[in-house]
This record gives sequence, C-alpha cells and structure tokens, in this order.
Amino acid sequence: MSSTAHTHDRPVGDACPYCGWPDRAEPFRVVSRHGTAAGHTVWTRCGCGSLQMRVVDARGVRVVSRSRPAAEGADGVRCGVV
Repeated sequence: MSSTAHTHDRPVGDACPYCGWPDRAEPFRVVSRHGTAAGHTVWTRCGCGSLQMRVVDARGVRVVSRSRPAAEGADGVRCGVV
C-alpha cells in the first residue's frame, strides 16, 4: 500500500500530489541509493519536502511511495530541505 494521498485538486500520476512538480524533473535531492537484485531503490526528497521512494529497474524509474511534505519549523524552513 502506498502512502501517496491524492486529493481532487492535485495532480495524479507522474507528478507530486502536493506541489504538482513532475516526478521525472529536477530539482529533487537524492537522500540515499541502494542496490537491489533487480536494480536500485532511491530515496529522494521533492522540492516541497515530500520524501519519495523510487524503484529503478528494467521497467524504468517509478515513485512507489511518497510522504507528505515535512512540517515547517519555527524558522519557516522545512525539515530536510535545503
């Protein structure tokens, strides 16, 4: 089960449901990359702060799980977003 939440006013498919930025476009920040038997698992953070788990294999790249954007701190900066 994916953690992606889709609402009626946000894009569905190959775009972040929180900010609308295309999944295949920059900027996103690679948090970690792990080799698997079938390819790679890549954890990225979208510009809005949403943490994404991407699978890279023979079928291509796809986001398989996504969190909500990180909460803003007292200084107005999202946790983990540079």
